[in-house]
Amino acid sequence: MQLSSNIHLKPLLFDIILVLLAAVAGSIDVISYFQFHTFTANMTGNTILLGLSIGEGKLASSMHSMTALLAFIGGAFIGAAIVEKRDRGWSSNITRSIAVESIIIAAFSALSFYHAPSVSNFILYISIILSAAAMGMQSAAIRHLKIPGVVTTFITGTVTSIAMSAVSGLRMGFKKHEKNNSKIPVAKNLEQRVTLQVIIFFVYVLTAVFTGWIEYHGATFLPVFPLVLIVGVLMIVMKFRKLY
Repeated sequence: MQLSSNIHLKPLLFDIILVLLAAVAGSIDVISYFQFHTFTANMTGNTILLGLSIGEGKLASSMHSMTALLAFIGGAFIGAAIVEKRDRGWSSNITRSIAVESIIIAAFSALSFYHAPSVSNFILYISIILSAAAMGMQSAAIRHLKIPGVVTTFITGTVTSIAMSAVSGLRMGFKKHEKNNSKIPVAKNLEQRVTLQVIIFFVYVLTAVFTGWIEYHGATFLPVFPLVLIVGVLMIVMKFRKLY
């Protein structure tokens, strides 16, 4: 009985991990846009803002976007260095990568409450670096898992994947089982994959809406929101790791 429970629990926990990671990215993007006028999770949007800032001669804004881009790349390198030490699939290195991401986001959240005028510019750039590096690490970890059509740090890839999966489902059938060579509990058919992709899309959007609503109403606890989300991810990761 316990074995059967675990078999069903593993995919559910894994899907929750992915959904919460998307929520972390959505909240980080909104907070970074409000505080720094740049994106630190979505590098497509950030690159556009960088180009616009340079074209308009806004040096400060361009430096924010450039810092975010470089920090994201650095975070991706660090994340890849951690997770690529093992074969594909879930490993202790994936757990370690998410733990490091959690620590970075905790530092980012703590700095967001720090308002010393004499070091405000320094704190601003450190905050950009921390949030972008954390998102770069998350991107590397998800990329390493090679989950078909699932990303958690940018919405463009998710929307494209939904369209491609939907077309494939209409042609071949949504219920048809796909070959699964992955060492993680991914969707068994296109119907499950599209469902997960749509949930991730809406969670990302709703998290952005909720974060924006909190920001608009001036809630002082806003920086804690992504921290609560990533701590939730880490707790589920530890549970998932024991069952996997």
